[in-house]
Amino acid sequence: MNFQCKKVENCFAEARTYEYAIPITGKELLAFLDGWEIRENHRFRRPVFSAKQGVLEIKGILAACVVKINYSAGGWEQEKEKMEQWLNQLVIEDESV
Repeated sequence: MNFQCKKVENCFAEARTYEYAIPITGKELLAFLDGWEIRENHRFRRPVFSAKQGVLEIKGILAACVVKINYSAGGWEQEKEKMEQWLNQLVIEDESV
């Protein structure tokens, strides 16, 4: 999967949050998160989700093609590299190369 990544700021010390623009919606991404603890909140005008696995957390709007991933302070570089390798390996049917 092709994606674009950029660092985003938040108010927590030692937080490592990155924003990923991906070619699928958050809802479509959830189908790939087997084994993750997933929560959806449909009470907002734009329903959101969060998915957790260990110290990693992915958040986003279900209908949007942008997600934020929070990495832990310790070993975040390895977590980020592993997550981006996983994203690169996802096969999206309609994605143009």
